Amino acid sequence: MIAQLPLADTTSSATARCRWFLLACTLLALALRLPLLGRSVWFDEACMAGQRIGTFEQLIATLYVDIHPPLFVTFMHGWGRLFGDGEFALRLPALLAGLAAIPLTYWTGHRLVGATAARWATVLLALSPVHIWYSAEARLYAPMIACTLLLFGTVDRLLTEGAHRRLLMLVHVTNVVVMLGMHYYLAVIVGVLALAAPMLAGGFTRRARRVLLWHGIGLSLLGVFLVGKFAVGHFETSQDYLRALTLQGLSQFLLDWCWTGHTLLPAEVPTLTAIAWTQQGLGALLLLLGFVAVVRTRQHQPRGFLVLVGLFTLPAFLWLCAQLGYDRTYMERSMLPALPFVFLLAGAGLATLRGKAQPLVGVATLALNVAALIGLFTFHTTHWTVYKPNSDWRSAAAWLGEEIDRDGAGRPVFTSTPNPRSLCYYDPRIQDVKNLALPMAPEQLAAAIEKRLGSWLGQVAINTFRTFAAHNDSLLKAAKLRVYRCSADPAKLDLAARGKDDICYLVRDEWHPHRTVDSSVEDLLDSPRIQLLASQRFAGVQVHKVRVLP
Repeated sequence: MIAQLPLADTTSSATARCRWFLLACTLLALALRLPLLGRSVWFDEACMAGQRIGTFEQLIATLYVDIHPPLFVTFMHGWGRLFGDGEFALRLPALLAGLAAIPLTYWTGHRLVGATAARWATVLLALSPVHIWYSAEARLYAPMIACTLLLFGTVDRLLTEGAHRRLLMLVHVTNVVVMLGMHYYLAVIVGVLALAAPMLAGGFTRRARRVLLWHGIGLSLLGVFLVGKFAVGHFETSQDYLRALTLQGLSQFLLDWCWTGHTLLPAEVPTLTAIAWTQQGLGALLLLLGFVAVVRTRQHQPRGFLVLVGLFTLPAFLWLCAQLGYDRTYMERSMLPALPFVFLLAGAGLATLRGKAQPLVGVATLALNVAALIGLFTFHTTHWTVYKPNSDWRSAAAWLGEEIDRDGAGRPVFTSTPNPRSLCYYDPRIQDVKNLALPMAPEQLAAAIEKRLGSWLGQVAINTFRTFAAHNDSLLKAAKLRVYRCSADPAKLDLAARGKDDICYLVRDEWHPHRTVDSSVEDLLDSPRIQLLASQRFAGVQVHKVRVLP
């Protein structure tokens, strides 16, 4: 008993140090994410606000056309009812999920590649520009990362530990349901881990069969939902803003975007470019060392292959989609669940270094990450980094609001921006005509549902969509400024029907669309029939007050 005391003390001390380490990493992560919470809300985030999903009827109508499974939008509907849809409230779920991913990286990773590798990965995720960006955005991407880490951690424990844990199984099954209800790509990960269950358990054991059963039930229910989605509406398999995943795209994802968030190259500063290339070279070396380490240690650390599964499942799936002709299925954030596994594999590479090499290379890696962070906070409002900058819709809406107060109500607003919903978010007196238009009449929508699912649901649908249409009509009638798509021809603005005089407003988002796609605002400003009365430029967005001459 006496001989065991020092060991117990050592174990207790190590556990305490680990907890302090994870707390420090989480607090560091919080400090780095807080500044981006103040960004202006962009269109995708505004779609999570009460303006779009505040009522039950709005929620149902949104789910009918949404390209994602229903869970996250439904959650944000309930969240908004409880906590409101202010900027911080909208982004708080993503922030909490992002912070949860920090300890989850260690909790999952230390069993797969060892404690040292998991500690390096935890720090790298806390410093990651990509993870910082999506932890401060009111979308589902940070929760996807946290749920994926939790899935790998629970599968590992359920299939390899001596005692079966009912609570752990409950957490695991709940998490599977959440993942399948949040994003269709996560279903691929759930399916692959089900197939890997017998390998982890050493055969078709009772535990492996339980995992296969629950994953199978979840995937089957998702399949039923998809059949229903196909039956009553159109199911999107691609989007215009997506592209095909190529091997070059995968290389850029693994060596540049995951590490720096593309925060150093866009500025085209030679010093920063050199740092970016150094980061890519070092990242490639660490990933290679990590891969070799996982392969070499498979005998005494067989679960390490799960890191490779987490890293390559979605890339392999999206590459296969491209080979099958689905060439609009990928952008970097499509593979965000792979991000922590990139760092776990790199951490495994760092852990193979001996003597002074590990701290030296580790410090160099962290120093390069800090440079990427500086690039993020320096360029995120002026350059395309992790994603396009958030244009300052807050200020643009405030400027237009002042125009309303100065007798500007009743004048039309024209924009080349496909989705100016952020203006409506910041000032409900501004409403976009296109966003309030229904894809078809409520009767047509209900008829499609009644044909496939029966008269009772058809009646519920027609009542729901009629209420939704009436709500949209009320928003449009109460609007002081109505937003329309812009035309390069002044005659097609139709001011006689849309405005109270010959004055209107032009709004140009500098980031979307590119001028080569739609230059209608610029063409109007160059027209001899357009007289510029006032102009205001904010970060990423310009607002002009113009008179259309006869």
